[in-house]
This record gives sequence, C-alpha cells and structure tokens, in this order.
Amino acid sequence: MLFKIPEMTPNNLRKLLILLLTLLIISFISLLYSSTSAIIEQQGSALSSFTHSLQNRIEKYRYISWQIFDSATQGTTATLPGPINQSTIQPGIYAISTPSPKIETLIFGEHELATQNLAAQISQYTETLWASAKLTWTLYYLNGEDNSLAVITNGHLIKTLNRYEGRNIASSIAGRRNEMLQQANTLDEKESFSALRRNQQLSRGAFITLRTTFNQPGHLATILAFDLPIDDLNNNALDLSALQIHNDESVSKKSAKGSYFLNLSALSIDLLRPVPSVPLTVTYHLPLMTVFSAMIDELLPVYLILLALILLTTGALCFVRENKSSSPHQVDPWVEKLQQFTHELVKNFPMGYLIYDANQAKILLSNDMSDHLVQHLNFKKMVDMSSNPFELLQVTVNNEIYQVRHHTSQIISHYHIFTFREQNREQQVTQQLQNAQAVLQKNQTLRRQFFEQLSNTFSRPMHQVDTAIAEVVATAPTLLPHRLLQGIHSLSRLTRHIEMLNKVESGGYSVDKQSIDLQQILDDVIAENQQIVTEKAILLVVDNSELTQATRLGDKTLIFQIITTILRYSIENTVWGKIKLKISQSAEYADRLLLEIVDTGPGLSAQEQENIDFPFISEVSTDVADSSTSLDLFFCKQLLALFDSTLTIESKSHIGTRYQMLLVLPPENEVAEDEEKILEDVRVLVNIVADDIRHIVCRQLLRWGAKYDFPEDRYSGQQCDLMITDDVEQLDDWGVLLTTQSEMLVSDPRHRQANINISRSVLDAIMVLIEQQIGEDVLSQGEEAVSTSLWESSEYYSIFEQTVKEDMDKLRSEIMQDDYSALALTAHRLKGVFAMLNLQKGKTYCEEIEHQIEQHQKLNITNSISELQNYVDSLLQQGSQKNE
Repeated sequence: MLFKIPEMTPNNLRKLLILLLTLLIISFISLLYSSTSAIIEQQGSALSSFTHSLQNRIEKYRYISWQIFDSATQGTTATLPGPINQSTIQPGIYAISTPSPKIETLIFGEHELATQNLAAQISQYTETLWASAKLTWTLYYLNGEDNSLAVITNGHLIKTLNRYEGRNIASSIAGRRNEMLQQANTLDEKESFSALRRNQQLSRGAFITLRTTFNQPGHLATILAFDLPIDDLNNNALDLSALQIHNDESVSKKSAKGSYFLNLSALSIDLLRPVPSVPLTVTYHLPLMTVFSAMIDELLPVYLILLALILLTTGALCFVRENKSSSPHQVDPWVEKLQQFTHELVKNFPMGYLIYDANQAKILLSNDMSDHLVQHLNFKKMVDMSSNPFELLQVTVNNEIYQVRHHTSQIISHYHIFTFREQNREQQVTQQLQNAQAVLQKNQTLRRQFFEQLSNTFSRPMHQVDTAIAEVVATAPTLLPHRLLQGIHSLSRLTRHIEMLNKVESGGYSVDKQSIDLQQILDDVIAENQQIVTEKAILLVVDNSELTQATRLGDKTLIFQIITTILRYSIENTVWGKIKLKISQSAEYADRLLLEIVDTGPGLSAQEQENIDFPFISEVSTDVADSSTSLDLFFCKQLLALFDSTLTIESKSHIGTRYQMLLVLPPENEVAEDEEKILEDVRVLVNIVADDIRHIVCRQLLRWGAKYDFPEDRYSGQQCDLMITDDVEQLDDWGVLLTTQSEMLVSDPRHRQANINISRSVLDAIMVLIEQQIGEDVLSQGEEAVSTSLWESSEYYSIFEQTVKEDMDKLRSEIMQDDYSALALTAHRLKGVFAMLNLQKGKTYCEEIEHQIEQHQKLNITNSISELQNYVDSLLQQGSQKNE
C-alpha cells in the first residue's frame, strides 16, 4: 500500500474527542478574554482622547486667564467704541450693555467705574471667543480692589434672572463667590479645579471650573474663574453620565499612567486616566452589562457555534463505547477510496508517470502517456545507468526525444519513480513563441516605418495647404465653407500627431523641462475648445480648486497637446450631458497630479479602448466624431510616457467614460516670497446656484486673497465691493456674470462677463471692475485736486516709493525668468496704483505691458519696462523735491 492510515479504534476516537473538547474550551475562554480586552481598550482610547482634549482646553484658558489679568492690570486692553450703559436688574445686580447680543455681562455687588469699564473690555475680548459657540461659556472675575464679581457669559442669564428662578441663579453665583473667596484666603494655592458639575441653571451641559488667583500688592487677591464645558470634547464614544473628574492627588498618583480595575460594588470596570500637567483624574465607569452586551452583539454567532460544538463533543464522548475490532480481512472503504483517488491523480498528470518495483520487475502504477513507452524501454538497465538519486536521461522512441527523470524512493528502497517529458513539443512551443515575438516586433517596426513615410509624404503638402488656407481666411473669412475648413484642420492635426509620434518613438524628441503654469495651460485648453462645447450644447465644468501649487517643471507643449487631445476626444464622443475636468494633488507624492476627465457619453467599447496600446486597431464608437481619430489615445499614452506618466480609461456603456492621467510634474524648487495677493482687502458677494461651481469660485477667490460672503450669511450694513453670479437677473450694481456662452449677455458698464472655466477671464473681469471703481472715485473728487493733494502729501509719496519700486524690481526679475503669469499679476497691481493716483501715463504703460504679455513678446515687454522705469524715476525725483 502507498498510504498507511492508522486504524480508527474506539480508544483512538475517545482520545481525539478529548483533545477536540480541550481545544474548544480553550478557544472559548480566549475569545471571551480577547473580546473583553478589545472593548476595554476601545473605551480607554476614547477616554485618553477626551483627557487630551481637556488638557488642551485647560492650557488654552490658562493662557487666556493671564492675558486678561495682564491686560486689566497694565491697561493694554482695547478702547471701547462708545459709552458704557449700565442697568439694574435686581438690587445689587447690574447689567452692562455689550455690542454683541450673544454676550451678556453682569456685575454683582457695588463697584467702581473702573470695574465697569474692565467688565466691558473683558466682554469685548470674549466676544471673539464665544459669540459663535453653541455651548455655554462663563467667566467669573472677582475684583480684589472693590470685591465685586463680574460674570460674563454667552448664555441667557439676564432672561433667567428676570423670571421666577432668578433667586436660584443669584444663590448659585453667590456660592461661586464663596468658593473664590475661600481660594483667595489660601496662600499656597494659585490654581484650583472643581469636580465635574452639572448645574442646569448656569449651563445646559457638564463642565468644570478653572480658578486662578492673582495677588496684587495692597489689595485683596483677584480671582478669575472659567466654566469650561466638556460636552463637545466627547465624540459620542463615552457616556458623560458615567464620567467623573477628581481633583485628588492620591487618585492622580494611582492613575499616573492610566489603569483600570474591577468595581464589584457598582458592577463596573473603572477606567482611570490622568490629565497631563493638571492635578485632575478622569474616571469612567464602564458597566459590566455594557461590556457583556457589546460582546454579544459582536460575536454572538461565534459564541453559539463554540457552545454547540462543546455540547456535541461532550455528548459524543459520553456515548462512545468499546466496539469489537473489525475483521482483519475486511477492506476499509476509506483506504479503497484513497487508492482510487491515487490512480485518478496519476492518470491526469500532464507528463508521463511510472512506478517500477525492482524486486519483482513489475510496474505498479502508470498513466496513458507512459504506457506506449513501456514496451520500448528496459527499466532495469535504466536503473543501473542512474548513479544519482535524481538522474536525467534522454531516450529516443520512434524518432521522438523524451527526457526521463529517475527517482529512488527513500521509504521503499526497491521502488523507482520515472517521469517522462516530451522534448519535441516543448521545443515547438518555444519556437512558436519566438516566432510570434519576432512577428510582433516586425509589425511594430513596419508600423513605425509606415508612419514615417506617411509623415514625410503629407507634412510638406499639408504645411502648404495650411499656409494657403490661412492667407485665404485672412483676406476673405467667409469664402471657404466651414466644413471644408474643419476637414482640413483635422487632416493637419492628424499629420502633426503622426510627425510628433515618429519623433517620440525614434528618440528624436527630448522633453523640455522648464517652469510652467498649469493654470495658464488649462485656460488655454478651455479657450481653444470652448467653441465646439458651445456648438454641441454640452456643460463643461473645470474644477481646479485643489491645485495648490500651479507652478511646476514640465514641457508646456506636451501637456497642452495631451490635455487638448483627450478633452477633444471626450467632447466628440459626448452627445449631450456634462463633461467635468478635475485636477488634484496626490496625497502621497508632491510631484504627482491626477487629471480626470469624466463625461456622460455613450461610453467606449472594449475594441475602441484597445487603441490605447495599438493605434488604428478599431474605429471610434460614435458617428458624430468630426476630428477625433483612432490614433489619439495611443498618441497621448506615448507622450505621457516621456515623463513617466500614465493614462487609464474606465468606461461603462450608456453611462460615460473616465479618463485618468497621472502627471509626474515636480514642483518648482523656489522659496515663495511673502507678497501681497492681487485681490487683498477685496470682499465679493457670491450668489451662485450650482454647488460645485460655487465651491470652485470660492477656492479661487481665497487663492487670490479676496474674502467672500453668501447672500444668506450677510448681515445688515455689510458692504461688498462686487458680486459674482451665474444668473443675469441677480446682477446688482457692480457684478461679474459667469457663463460659458460667447455672446454678450450684459450691457451695463458696471457689469462684466467672464468664462466660468477660464480663471484668468474671471480675474480680469474682477480687476477691470476694481480699476473702474477706483477711477470713478478719483474722478468724483476732481482730477486736478486729487493729483495735487496726493503728491503734496508725504504719506502718499512714501507709500508710492515703497510699493512701486518693489514691483518694478519684480517686473524685471519675472521677465528674465519668463514667468508670464506672475508678470501679468504684477502689471495689474501697478496699473491699480497708477489709477488710484490718477497718473494716466503710468497706467497706459501698464496696459501696453499687459497686451504684450498676452502675445508673449519678450523684447517689447523689456523695452516697455525700461520706459516705465524712467517714468517712475522721474516721479520719484519730483516727489522727493516736494517732500524735502
């Protein structure tokens, strides 16, 4: 027999059941212990997070306590905007008027005018802390000079005092005064904490009190106390009713590193966590029933299965009895099945297999592949020829070569195992693979040669056609039909793509890595494709709100061609709906950007997606494609490979397609200067209906330094410089209309229209309105009077000298670095300064520079900057003579 299976006797079965029962009991106990430990560890982690948050809050209000006391004693508090009004609520209780309706200030006891001013100043300071808070915050200031108690809170304390429970409130605050006086009499206690409190009269939640004593020479000690709420520190992980905070040094030492113990009296597990740098200890009573319930909820099926297995094993162990031994001549059915399985396994081997008994010169086991070789082989001779345990032999049978591997069994020494492998078939498979690889390489070479010949044949004629078409369009724009122009442009574009693809695959194209502005590239892409989007009535949304750093190192031409090609491909394959272009920063790598284009088209077929690896293998899947070809996807993938980037496509039928491009563009290693943003101190009212558009516009405004408000968040009297909206009927006074339509929708001189997907269009519209506002303000005061008054004032001259000289230096450095985006922002800022001072000549120079920046005329920009520098030098000389 090949396999020796131990006989299953009743004694062996009993031993097996005992072992199984022991393992099940150990598993059940281990599961109980691990579940309990996991629940306690989870609650302990939540309690540690709570204590850490409590420590941060205490540290913050320690600092605020000293800051308030220093401001009160040194007289450094801010001046109040107007007179302080005081009203009497009850005898000995006075209310101080505050500018904020959410902050209430009360003084208990007779006091001096300085105390009244101090309470109002502290109320003004706490307004920035508590005005928007949802919990109740309270400050108690026991003045040591006149023994008055000032209470400042964001709760509705005055309404409560005016109602029937006002006496209870007054008694509670009197108790607070007694606590603070008791601490003032303790010389060695400068800071103290209360236990956890739940006073519904003063606060709607749980809180602790931080009391700080400040000694003043010649006066009683001043006590400053804060009621610190703790409800917001809990993330719904703890039950605050089971929480206790102790101000006891013995308990603090006991829980120095955090511990837990079993409280039998309360049937709970008490978790202790100290608050660092504070003599407080937080105790959380975790009921045993809660732990048991959590264990049942999580692992009830597992517990039931283990208990059922334990009961079944115990029952089987009890009912096992000694049985008579089976007959020695009886064949075990399981052994017979194993033998059948062995024969089946050997029969299905992918190679010849044979077991030979040398003592009996008999074949014990073989399969079909080795059966037709048995009559041609002498196994005894093959065994003698094999000197090693593992020996390779080569035999030839009927002109077929076989490789034979011989192995002698280590268990039964006279058993020999032979395996046969046909060499001819393996050589044929290897040869076929090599031939297929050669054919593939030859096809790729032929394809490259075909593209090269095609490019050489079409490049020059297409260039001549493009030149002739450009001359005709320049002289007679309406002479040629639109469809003819569109077809010629498509052929020219295909020829250029093939020409560049030949350069890339032959290694003749090198990536020109230089400083690029991704925002500028996106604007150029949208400007080029906006017309076709408008003609197809498709909604195009560009989301660049997550682009934190627009300046990168890369090839501007390559990136522009890649994005334009994929976006045009998506537009051509989308009949109706929406296309979203989103660029975002990778969370793991700073040099990687993820560009996604998602459309709602009919989707790409599996055959069409194969074009990304093999060009022209399948046609485009839509009948409305005018300029997209089967080469576009392969072309973009090859260009992306130049700077280690990838292109992936996910498409679903009748749902849409997602094009994902991972762009490896390292950020430019330059130290960012702390310079003023272009829309600093500008407030914009954002009234946009679409949520995604509103989010993008708000992020852009923040990047430019502007502040924004929403119509529902404005309060009475708040002023905004202009409005941004996507509804023409909402335009009011100064405003920018966001749209994707090319026709003019606004006619008011105070309104401007901007493309919602082109950021520079939105920025230019805002800058034009701001400059127009400045110009109207200057003209309203009188051109001559303003000009004279500004240059005769030394203050305006110093501002002009500091800002303009610095911007002129930036202009020269930015033109040397070819940073046209930063150059445009600096020219905008300079034009605003000249417009404010009514210096028309300087404003004209800046407008000329902006026009030359759009054309990228570096030489003309340099000459204009030199002329502007001479003009600024003459103004500085005149201003210095007037202010001497």
